[in-house]
Amino acid sequence: MPRLLRPRLFISLLSAALLVQAGQTQSPEPRHLLLSGNLVTPDGVIPHGWLDIFNGHILHLEREKPNLPGAQVLETNDLVFAGFIDLHNHPTFNIFPRWTPPHKFPNRYAWRDWSAYQQQLESKGYALIADPANFCDIDEYAEVKALIGGTTSIIGLGSNHMPGEDNKPSPDCLRGLVRNLDHYTGFYGSEVDHERIANSIGILPRDMDSATAARRAKEIADGTLDLLTIHIAEGLPTDSESAQELDMLEAHGLLGSHTALIHSVGLSPSQLARVHRTGASIVWSPRSNFELYGATANVAAAFREGVTISLAPDWSPTGSDNMWEEIQYARDVSNHQLNGLFSNRQLVEMASSVPSQVAHIDDKVGTIAAGMYADFFLVKPSANAANPVANPYDTILNGNIAGSVDLVVINGIPVYGDPAMLKSLHLPTEPLQVCGTEKALNSAALPNGPFAQVETRLRTKMKAMGAELGPLDSCPTP
Repeated sequence: MPRLLRPRLFISLLSAALLVQAGQTQSPEPRHLLLSGNLVTPDGVIPHGWLDIFNGHILHLEREKPNLPGAQVLETNDLVFAGFIDLHNHPTFNIFPRWTPPHKFPNRYAWRDWSAYQQQLESKGYALIADPANFCDIDEYAEVKALIGGTTSIIGLGSNHMPGEDNKPSPDCLRGLVRNLDHYTGFYGSEVDHERIANSIGILPRDMDSATAARRAKEIADGTLDLLTIHIAEGLPTDSESAQELDMLEAHGLLGSHTALIHSVGLSPSQLARVHRTGASIVWSPRSNFELYGATANVAAAFREGVTISLAPDWSPTGSDNMWEEIQYARDVSNHQLNGLFSNRQLVEMASSVPSQVAHIDDKVGTIAAGMYADFFLVKPSANAANPVANPYDTILNGNIAGSVDLVVINGIPVYGDPAMLKSLHLPTEPLQVCGTEKALNSAALPNGPFAQVETRLRTKMKAMGAELGPLDSCPTP
């Protein structure tokens, strides 16, 4: 298969598409893209502002349209948000439909060792991932699933997340559609697996041996590893097996400002105070927690103690299909169980600027600002919204992804959204139905070829092993 252009290449696909139409074959000259909208920045909304995008970056934020002859122009009235950064996911399992066990569990080891889970999900998932012919199809499907909900960076894809394959090289398709934080972002050169973020399933010997723990601690001490995300205390506060994990993490020298503790369901207020003192953070995945354990992390205590909290969906089988939906689920938890602890703005930032700070990439992504990589998405203001510019975050909390997300841009390249918007930029497109709404993908950016073919191959292979391909989105009503 010929190698496809991907978002991480520092050549404007906008220019490339125009040259192909004109029959030219020489290397294209990058062009500026001028995009207007209501820019949601850390300092507030710039109404009817303009982004000047060039070579993958936001060069300027302007209140008036810049005078740049030859630039491509996209004028909108949409809200423009920084792309979501997903610090906890298992995307290779997001090809499966929802999995609803008949009972709750005391910890993650109980369901991981349960024969029903192993037969219904784990064995099938690992069998599919193990075949190189399938892996890049799984990658593309999972990335599109994340993308439609505004995610521009994700973690957890890669064949080295299979047991015993920690050092196996990643396939080239992980250059990807979204940025793969632990495999390829484009931030640190052109090679795959030269990232500064690592992801681990846990600290017990079954998940991390002492040699790997020592290596991670050395990488943090040497300054070559910016973040280790690791599952810790994924069990009820009464569970003794989960309770030991924080101590084990600290004993290995891995509890500190370069560590994000995934789930943390079983951590007590005093343990959360300890997390804060060390500078570590937690990643909250409430929907999956309630589905599996009937409880979630004590984020009220974490918030009181000053612990930094990111938000992420975990995986589709028991969590949300994407970041957008997990934010809405977390809002309901906050309102109904936590006395409105988190504002809408805080919840959106827990999925964007906060995880960028946790991952030490806040100089690159996570906010709309000059000098940042151009990773963002456009949201159509709700028709019933009284003042979307004054309350921009309400648009995400009250909207649905099919009707609301007009465009997703990664590295300055529009990769998904409204078909008319993509076509106005002369991009090659592939149609996509999301919850009955016509959308489109930038077909030149897909990591493993036409999405319809990827979907057909996966559906056929999963059917042969007695499984179903899960939907791209569960299509909740707003």
